[in-house]
Amino acid sequence: MDIWTRYFSYLSPRLRSAVQSMQHGDMNRLQEIRIRAGRPLAVTVDGREHFLMISGNLTTYPEQAVRVTKAEIEETFRSVCEYSVYSFSRELREGFITLRGGARVGLSGTAVYNEGELSGMRNISSLCFRLPRQVENCAAKLVRETVVRYGGGVLIAGKAGSGKTTMLRDTCRLLGSSSRVSLIDTRGEIAGMLHGLPQYDIGAHTDIFDGFPRSDGAVMALRAMTPEYIICDEISTRGEADALLQVFGCGVNIIASAHAGSIDDIMKRRTLKPLIDAGVFSCVAFIGEGTKPGKLVSVQRINAL
Repeated sequence: MDIWTRYFSYLSPRLRSAVQSMQHGDMNRLQEIRIRAGRPLAVTVDGREHFLMISGNLTTYPEQAVRVTKAEIEETFRSVCEYSVYSFSRELREGFITLRGGARVGLSGTAVYNEGELSGMRNISSLCFRLPRQVENCAAKLVRETVVRYGGGVLIAGKAGSGKTTMLRDTCRLLGSSSRVSLIDTRGEIAGMLHGLPQYDIGAHTDIFDGFPRSDGAVMALRAMTPEYIICDEISTRGEADALLQVFGCGVNIIASAHAGSIDDIMKRRTLKPLIDAGVFSCVAFIGEGTKPGKLVSVQRINAL
């Protein structure tokens, strides 16, 4: 919980006090903290959103909960931006900020456009803290039914909130316990590096490329660390896909994630289809939502598509 205390420190004092007063059992199952200007403080526990009282108790009655002020939103937002909003302009365009240690803070507000392109966000009205967890062996079945059974690379697919990052983290730990793994942790969410040390167990044989763009990190890992596996999160650009194709051509297995609910979703993604066509992934593992992160729903062989 030490790193969670660090996450809570970004909240304004009254909101932080309410969250830290939560009952131990609720705290252990806490997944999200949502603060909305002028509305009740909410937390997600076991996949369900509840309102939070100043005492730390959960309630279904909004009038009993802490009501978040605009000033508390602004104070929390400045804290998340380390009191330098300008330096987080790229993150504001993407709609989220990743905190050191791996937590992601989603943002909503008013769009700012410059010459027809989204350039940022102002008047922040909501923040959602998504809290990462180490769930050991949650990926054991996935690894057994994909990597062990079929060999080669694996694409882990699921919708938002299905536990893709949690599954990647445990996959990294399991494979890195006996194989050379290079983790390209572009957003710092998987290993949660803090002062040069990972905050999560990601395997004894794992080398971490923290904050590297996936394209640069993959090529550098290939040259510097001779990995057996390269693990990264969601592939979003053609440049990243090209870099992974280069790495795959040198005999390295790729394990990555994708925001997708079906094979059709994947095949429509121009960044993913070239990787599928080239055989980078031997199979796609679909995971679903639930009270436990990363429930394996199905495995589909690529050559069966």
